[in-house]
Amino acid sequence: MNWKPLGPEDLIGQAARVAKAQVTKARRLASGDRPSASMKLLLYGPPGVGKTSVVEMVARELTGSALAVEDFNGREVTVEVVREWMRSLAYGNLFSRWSVRIVNELDRCSKEAQDLLLTYLDRLPPGRALLGTSNLQLDLLTERFQTRFQAVKLLPPETEELADFLIAHWPVPRQTALQIAVGSGGCVRAALADLESWIDCRP
Repeated sequence: MNWKPLGPEDLIGQAARVAKAQVTKARRLASGDRPSASMKLLLYGPPGVGKTSVVEMVARELTGSALAVEDFNGREVTVEVVREWMRSLAYGNLFSRWSVRIVNELDRCSKEAQDLLLTYLDRLPPGRALLGTSNLQLDLLTERFQTRFQAVKLLPPETEELADFLIAHWPVPRQTALQIAVGSGGCVRAALADLESWIDCRP
């Protein structure tokens, strides 16, 4: 099973609502003859609730081209990497009026890299976006770092909500869907993996 959400309607619970709001905002920012603002978004919360899917949707809406989006894990974002980003701030993108960097697990950046990212975020010109995710609580990032982003917490869906989502997309009995939803603890990724195992074991 290779479930890849393409739009807010493919998500569940709070992730769907946040995606709809942020994609609408991105569409507004991307409209017009030239960008007039930057975008700095941080989604945080437990694993598997849709954080990466939401930022990918926002990036697509801003750029219209995968060639204008760079994707990183926080561990890759070193002081040297951030310095290179700062040196490139004066240059646009050949494929879009927007350039987007996605950093998953932003909390895995070293403290030194986080400190330099403060300067990078302050200098971010119109038409640039830094979209981050974190599995940690917001207060585990440095306070100054938190204030540079629009920070949104994503919560896991309720059991019934997750079961209804599974039933709506796959031919699974309600009792099985409820058992999968309970067992996943609200982690959509885990629920989909359990559902795939159930489908594979069917005669």
